[in-house]
This record gives sequence, C-alpha cells and structure tokens, in this order.
Amino acid sequence: MNKKQKLAALRKQIQAIRDGATASERALEGDELAKVEALLGEAETLKAEIDAEEHAAEVARRIEAQVSALDEIPAPRSVARNDALPAGAEPVRAARALIETHDNVQDDPRRGFRSMGDFGDLVARASNPSANLAGDDRQRLFIGAAATGMSQGVGADGGFLVPPEFSTQIWDGMNQSPENLLSLCDVYTVDGESLTFNANAETSRATGSRWGGVRSYWIAEAAQIANSKPTFRQVKLEPQQLAVLCYATDKLLRSAQALDQYLTRAASDEIMWEVNEAIIAGNGVGKPLGILNSPALVSVAKESNQAADTIVKANVDKAWSRMHPRSRAGARWFNNVDTEPQLENLSMNVGTGGVPVYLPPGGIADTPNARLKGRQVLTIEHCPTLGDLGDLILADLSAYAVGVKGGVEAAMSMHLRFDYAENAFRFMFAVDGQPWLASAITPAKGAATLSPFVAVAERA
Repeated sequence: MNKKQKLAALRKQIQAIRDGATASERALEGDELAKVEALLGEAETLKAEIDAEEHAAEVARRIEAQVSALDEIPAPRSVARNDALPAGAEPVRAARALIETHDNVQDDPRRGFRSMGDFGDLVARASNPSANLAGDDRQRLFIGAAATGMSQGVGADGGFLVPPEFSTQIWDGMNQSPENLLSLCDVYTVDGESLTFNANAETSRATGSRWGGVRSYWIAEAAQIANSKPTFRQVKLEPQQLAVLCYATDKLLRSAQALDQYLTRAASDEIMWEVNEAIIAGNGVGKPLGILNSPALVSVAKESNQAADTIVKANVDKAWSRMHPRSRAGARWFNNVDTEPQLENLSMNVGTGGVPVYLPPGGIADTPNARLKGRQVLTIEHCPTLGDLGDLILADLSAYAVGVKGGVEAAMSMHLRFDYAENAFRFMFAVDGQPWLASAITPAKGAATLSPFVAVAERA
C-alpha cells in the first residue's frame, strides 16, 4: 500500500467515526475524539510527505526538461564579447548560461518581487480602482478570472497572500480573540433538540410572593398553620445554528501555507463575536434573547436636564441601587469605548475636594480592567454607543442561562465544488440563551424593581 492509499484509508477511518456520531445525533466523545485527533495527525504528516515528494518530482521533471531543451539549441552565430570567453570555451556554453539565468516568475519564490516593499507597493496600486497596471504587473499579482470564493486570482480574495518567501504567517489585524461572555454565563449542554427547565416563578419578594407563593407564619401553641405552595414556570433553551462558510481554491491552499489555520481562527472568532452580540442585544428570534431586550432588564432613567450623550455620577449610583443585592458579588460593568471620557470625569465631592468614582487600570492587580463601585469594568464592542440605552450596563451574567449543543464543528469538503478545484470550509455552532428571570423583581420593602441586569436609559 503506497502513501496515497494509506492517506485514503486514514480519511475513511475518520469519516466512519464521524458518520457514527452523526447517525446517533451527537458530537464526538471521549475515545472517539482522541482517535480522530490521532488519525488527523497521522494523515497530516502523511499528506506533507506526499506533497514534498510530488514537489521534488516536479522540480526534477522541470530541470530535466530544461536540460533537454538546451541540448537541442544550435550554437548562436555570434555572442556579444565573444573575445572575452576563456580559451576553448564554446559559444553554446554562453548560450546555456544565458538561458539558465532567465527569470521564471512562476518558479521564483519571490514571484518576481525584489523585496517586501516592492510587493506591498504593487498591492497598494492594485487596490486602487483607478490603477491601470501593466500586463507584467498584473501577471505578478495573478489577477485573473474571479472564483466563487477565495482564490489566488483576485488579490483581495487571497492572491495577495501568495509570495512564500516573505512569510507564511498572516496577521489577523484587530481580530484578536474577543471577550468570551459565554464563559461568564450559566451554561448547559443540550444533548437533544432542546432543554427545558422548571424555574422559580417568583416576581416579588413581598411576603406571600417569595418562591412564587411560599409563606411562613408565626403561630401560637396548638394553632393551625395556613398552607402555601411555590409556583413554577418553564425556561426552554433551543439551540439555534450559527454558521460560517468559506471557499478556497486548491491552488491557494497549496501556496498560502497558513490559510487553513487562518480560516479556522477567523471563523471561530466570528462565531464568538456573534454569540457575544446575541447575549447583549439578541432579539430572541432564531437567536438568543439578549439582556437589553429582556423583560427582566431594569432601565435607569436619565437625570432632569441631563445633557445628551453624557454620563453623570447619579446614573452610576442609581444603576447600582437597582442591582439585586444577591447579584452584586458577581456583577460586572460593560461599556462602549465611547463612554470612557465621560467615566474619567466622574468624581465625588468630599469636603472641599473630591475623589474619583471611576478607577482606570492602575497597578498590576487592576490591569487591564478598570473599577466602578468596586466592580470590574469590561469595555466591549457589543454595547451601544454613548447616549444610547445600554452604553453602560451592570450585569450578573451568571443569571443568564445558555444551552449549547457541542462545540464549534469544523468541516472541510472538496466535493461541493470539486469541478472548480475549490474546497469548502464550514464552521457551525448551536447555542441559545435567555435571562433566568422572566421579569424584574419587586422588593419586599420599596417600590423600585431590582434585577441582575441594569442599563442606563437613552440620553438623547
């Protein structure tokens, strides 16, 4: 059995294990996952060996073809500076040298570029819609017919990644791993299509309403005890699918060595970004119900005569006062970056001076997080801009229930667009979420409702 046959056998083993899990409607587990990882590692090693051997064979064939062609070239009738040749040197030898030093852009690891600067300059000019590149420059950037997905032919779709001598790494820009809000939530694994919980139906902490109706009494000796009972409601988590699909040509995958890892990283981070967005602002239709759209949210009104797009100390104080006491220990502030200049100016009068209310990162213990009312402040992309509802949120995400069905499922297929020599990369994640509370809680003493989720209202 040769290496290609061994590779095909390994792929069949991997597919058989995955098919078994799919037939049982479950994700890979335990020994199965370990077996698949081991087989993938063996397959990747074998594939690398095959590619290296094929490349070496191709280089050998190309050299042999060039040498054969040279043998058929007749001696030139004249060669410049022929008198400078060493004694006994034949003109055909000079011709051979001239032919061997001729540039072949396809074989050149720099693709005809003198340096990274030369490459970057041409990419910049190609990116300008008004640019009129010469034919040679177009050929160097492999600008050709567009493919359905990512390809080597169009620079922005991956062609600019090709010159291998510059780097096999791809900078991911500002797309570092986003803050994982999912890790702060109350997360459950969903094995079937949905998961239903029986939950406390409490909406008030007034006597007779706690636990949805449980009541205790002080009684005299031998007096009868009045009955009471708790009430319940149901919380259903039904994971919805979030998917990313990318195409890349076989040629591009062979040329840009880091592209498959880059696609995996990009897709995973994109999925995490959308999950975070849903936890904060999801509308609950085919996606999780976010805290800003939840009936459990408490919205703190702006102050009288408060200027638009501002945050004042009273906003912070009142938001804190509406956080349920039992959620304060796990609460965090979430804010949009636009709010930071406002927070930096908050202060509290003490005697003839004042002390800051917002404490930006100070020593090692604080970095990189700030503090507000002693609680951590996380600046995230998902809070609305300054002045809108939710630009500053105080939330205890342990009161947010999440159901996930496995992890991010990654798959690659060459069959979907086999006739185009393209591979399809698919990434899928199933998740649902909603606050545990169906409404804010009325306290036993006082009229202002409390909640694990508090936001400053719009200040237009």
